[in-house]
Order: sequence, then C-alpha cells, then structure tokens
Amino acid sequence: MNNAQWAKDTFGQADLGDPRRTTRLVKLTETLANEPGKPFVSITQSPADMEGAYRFIRNEHVNADAIAKAGYQVTAEQAAKHTLLLALEDTTAITYSHRSVRDELGHVNQGNNCRGILAHSVLLFAPEQQELVGLIEQSRWTSDISARKETCASTNTL
Repeated sequence: MNNAQWAKDTFGQADLGDPRRTTRLVKLTETLANEPGKPFVSITQSPADMEGAYRFIRNEHVNADAIAKAGYQVTAEQAAKHTLLLALEDTTAITYSHRSVRDELGHVNQGNNCRGILAHSVLLFAPEQQELVGLIEQSRWTSDISARKETCASTNTL
C-alpha cells in the first residue's frame, strides 16, 4: 500500500469537527510517511503547506485523542484478521528545544534544560505474516518540572 492510501485509510474517518481538518490530517500524515524522521520545514511542498501544517498543529479545535481514536480503530479492524499478534511496547522521550512550548513541558531525565513529553506506545505485530498491524494504544504525559527542580536542587547541595 502506498503512503497516500495508508494515510487515507488510517485517518480519513477521523472526527475533527470539520472535514477540512480531516483532509489536512490525511495530507500531513502522507507527507510525514513519505519522509519519516524529517521536520515539516524540510518536507513540505511549499511555504503555504508548511504554514497549513503549523496552523493544524496549533489549532485548539484539533483533538489529539480523536486522531488517535481513528488510528486505533483501523488497527483493531486489521488485528481481527490475524490469529496471533505480539504487542510490542516502548516508552520514549520526545524532546523539544523551541522556546514557544518549552515552558509547558516536563523533564525527560536528560538534564535540567531538556524538556518534552513521554509516550508509551503499543504496536501490534503479526509474526506469521511478518507484518506490522499498527499502533493500538499510546499514553502521553509530562513529568512535573517543579519536582525535577527540587530533586536537582537537593542533589546539587550534597
């Protein structure tokens, strides 16, 4: 399956309150799938596409849980087609250095100046078909930065 079809199948039914938001989500996920690991600035087709991506991300009406729900639903449907699945789990730190969001984030155990969120993800894998089925669950949270400051302050005084 190509990335455009995957993006449409996975997120085309996301309920974001406006079909234009869902269309933007599908376009963004296709773009990201075409260039995994690269920032929007490097992969968007035009300045207008980049601005549209950032407007989408900043839009208070875009609900991350609604996006996740759409993806989980598709994964659950795909999972039903398999008799054996492995649930692969991992927790990762997603760090941000940009000042616009830095103060809203928690510590990620990489020093006092490194801020971000933690994400625990569960992927389903079908070993008999050697196929990644999809993301079925993800918990996201931030650690309390004030607790880190207290810990660091007491550690530094020892």
